[in-house]
Amino acid sequence: MSDYYDLDAILADGEKIPCRFNMSVPGLGYLEGNPGKPVEKDTKVELPLWLAEVLAVCELSEASQTSFIDLANPDFISQKVLNAIKANPLTVDLHSILTNYYKLSEKWAAMFNDAELAQVISTMLKERAFEINNYACNANKSTNNNFLYSLDEFEKALYKKTATSNKQMRQWIKN
Repeated sequence: MSDYYDLDAILADGEKIPCRFNMSVPGLGYLEGNPGKPVEKDTKVELPLWLAEVLAVCELSEASQTSFIDLANPDFISQKVLNAIKANPLTVDLHSILTNYYKLSEKWAAMFNDAELAQVISTMLKERAFEINNYACNANKSTNNNFLYSLDEFEKALYKKTATSNKQMRQWIKN
């Protein structure tokens, strides 16, 4: 519940995730643009994470282990993106992939207990945080800002806090 008032967490929960229905559901056709019609079995739709998470956990019946929907791997954790992150995390444009990349990756890794995803994202954050600190320490010098444009919302907040902290420390040392 610590994320209840966090706008980035709310926006991450609203991101669309590809899903496939495991049964026909009458009256939900509006999800795929067919109001009043049923959503047929094996229909693929994109649902917000908050809804997809609930439907993926709810089982059709007590006797069945099948849930209402199956979640497909979204583009933000595709093998192509993960390989790019593993190759050089500093060159990945997280903002263009997803503005709340860390929040959604954290939620996805927690939902599926995906230790490998958590490790890749953690390693990326460590490397990018070091670079963010370098940019924040040299904020007054003209530098190539392409890296700064690639930051997601969490990294932007980290950059702002680091730059403010460095500025306050320089002022404290001066005095």
